[in-house]
Amino acid sequence: MNQTFSFRRWQMLVGSHWAEHRKRYLLALLAVGGLQAGWYSFLLLIDHFGPINLFIQYATFYCGLFLVGCFYASTIFSELGSKSRAIQYLSIPASHLEKLLCGVLFGVVLFFIAFTVVFYIVDIPMVSLANRIIANEHQHWPNTFLPIGSVGVLNLWNNEWAPIVDRKYHLFLFGYFAIQSIFLLGSVYFERWSFIKTVVAFLLFWGVFILYANKGIEQHLPEGWHSYDLTRWIHNGDNMVSASLVTLPSTMERILIFLMQYSLPPLFWIITYFRLKEKEV
Repeated sequence: MNQTFSFRRWQMLVGSHWAEHRKRYLLALLAVGGLQAGWYSFLLLIDHFGPINLFIQYATFYCGLFLVGCFYASTIFSELGSKSRAIQYLSIPASHLEKLLCGVLFGVVLFFIAFTVVFYIVDIPMVSLANRIIANEHQHWPNTFLPIGSVGVLNLWNNEWAPIVDRKYHLFLFGYFAIQSIFLLGSVYFERWSFIKTVVAFLLFWGVFILYANKGIEQHLPEGWHSYDLTRWIHNGDNMVSASLVTLPSTMERILIFLMQYSLPPLFWIITYFRLKEKEV
């Protein structure tokens, strides 16, 4: 039998993990759905004109996804935080790769699917309820004859009203998977309080990156030039002349965006794998 990966052995590991944690997972999903329903109910009480508009749905989905998803990822390898539980976990007859793939399956793939399903199970009837309230009580905006109109259900892949970077590149969705992979690494790297320690480490890294981008790069650009985004630089020092724009070649820009979108989660999963291999009690 292959000592690195065996599908049969990994299948048994997945079944064992589900049997051990299924009650906690199901209760967590019920709690997430209940919190979302409570939040929407609160909005219906305080706003009768547009309580669950597309922005509210968008913000609710991504705020919940980031908070719950990152916290959940930081608990995937929580057994390693206790010596007795770590000995039991490391003694499971499965390879480190199989344990990592099991964690990715439950912490990344199944969590995202389950969270999205629960979100829409609550979102669709609550949006329908909000539209009925508008139709029955307030068909026009206050003191005007402008119709309020019905509110649609959020479409994650066709959010035309979202910021350009998210509408074009799905920045928040891919960014979530990248950040969640960092918290998955933190669950292996930090023995205790992994969520808090990972948050602190991430904020410190982000602060250093912003400081470097603002102080390190901007100060070395020619006078009047500054960064417009990651791939473009603009010069608008003279108000009488239209701004000049310098961009990377389109091929390089597409490669850079592709790497930023798709390479970060696998990169941190690979680091997590090697960190898991080095784990000792």
